[in-house]
Amino acid sequence: MNNQEKHIKSILFLSANDFKEKSIQVIRKTPEAFVAAGWKVTYIVARDRSKAGNYFYEKEINPASVDVIRFDMPLAGLRSRIKNHFLLTVLTQLAAWMTIFKLAKRTRKFLKNSENKIDVVYGYEVHGVCAVDWMRRWGRLKYMKIVSRFQGTWMTSYLRDGNWLKRLLNIDDVIALKSRADLCIMTNDGTDGDEAMRRLKSKALHNLKFWINGVDEQKLSPGAYSELKSMYNPDGSKCIVLSVSRMESWKRVDRILDVISCAVKKHDAKNLLYIAAGEGSMLAQYQHRVSEEGLEKHVVFTGALPHEEVKKYLNVADVFISTYDLSNVGNPLLEAIRANKIIFTLNNGATGEWIRHRENGFIYNVDEHVIENMATDLVALMQDESFKTRIRSNVEKTEEEKLWTWQERMDAEVKAVEDLFKDEK
Repeated sequence: MNNQEKHIKSILFLSANDFKEKSIQVIRKTPEAFVAAGWKVTYIVARDRSKAGNYFYEKEINPASVDVIRFDMPLAGLRSRIKNHFLLTVLTQLAAWMTIFKLAKRTRKFLKNSENKIDVVYGYEVHGVCAVDWMRRWGRLKYMKIVSRFQGTWMTSYLRDGNWLKRLLNIDDVIALKSRADLCIMTNDGTDGDEAMRRLKSKALHNLKFWINGVDEQKLSPGAYSELKSMYNPDGSKCIVLSVSRMESWKRVDRILDVISCAVKKHDAKNLLYIAAGEGSMLAQYQHRVSEEGLEKHVVFTGALPHEEVKKYLNVADVFISTYDLSNVGNPLLEAIRANKIIFTLNNGATGEWIRHRENGFIYNVDEHVIENMATDLVALMQDESFKTRIRSNVEKTEEEKLWTWQERMDAEVKAVEDLFKDEK
């Protein structure tokens, strides 16, 4: 065996996206996939411990065989105390640039150690990509392959709307999307990130992979979720509606509460139960609203849940609902398709590529009638078993035709990175 055959390739991730138990699983799955493929993996990550972020309710995770170098994102304490939205935006942007600088500084220190031989530097999301671009411009990444990775982007909507202020306030996103890379992986989450990259004339378009996330099996045996069924629907008489999202303003859980309120109060849907899974800054406000409107019998907030627990709730549910402002083709919706649930959602982003109205789900334009239309259809669905059966059958066809597993998704990514070296001797 020659020296080249003996060489174990190594990959260095730079990111401000720490690993999660209660939401986005791909963050952890990515370095784990390279470990499984025999790579040496290091993950330098900034952790946002502020109450303004979404890690304060998550425990720290160090995946097996991944060398994690973790530091705290700057200004966390100050951002936790600030209530003024404008000032918080300014501080968050300042913290972002400080994080990019610290990621680059940690990387430089890591690479100074002659024992740390790196083949691939992988910028994960905006902070990581900007830090990698900074290091590249300073000539610190010679002979290393560069990978950029995005989980979607708001930038497409800003570019379409000609919103120069938003573009300016998110100049780090612009820099990241335009930056050079040997390979770029953009999640096809309905935000049309490929379009943003084309509009910005990205230097990574020559090798862009525009992929949806993977989705593993979601259907469980009845015994696995029997406790939840006994708690929420012991006699099977209720229609259970589920949402899974962080409780942040742009996720628009308020719209779902509007639908539930309309269905209960206007259409007398006594057997309707909405379960809202997730944690976030808007949770207390939503809880207060439910109490004020007397909807306690029809709405349950679970708080943040581990991913395996979410799967149990998905199996208990009849309907999955998602009403985000930007795009609804996130992993929760894809998991609902895998579980063959009836989906209620909005026609924004690329959601219309997945859901066809009254065929394999219900999808609505955002207008002044959307709440009433959703509530009316939800109540009608509750009363028509044959309609439910037809919709579920079509969801199953969508699952078979359009989804791939996480194994398939991560295998494709590892292969794309390894293909960067295929012409090297």
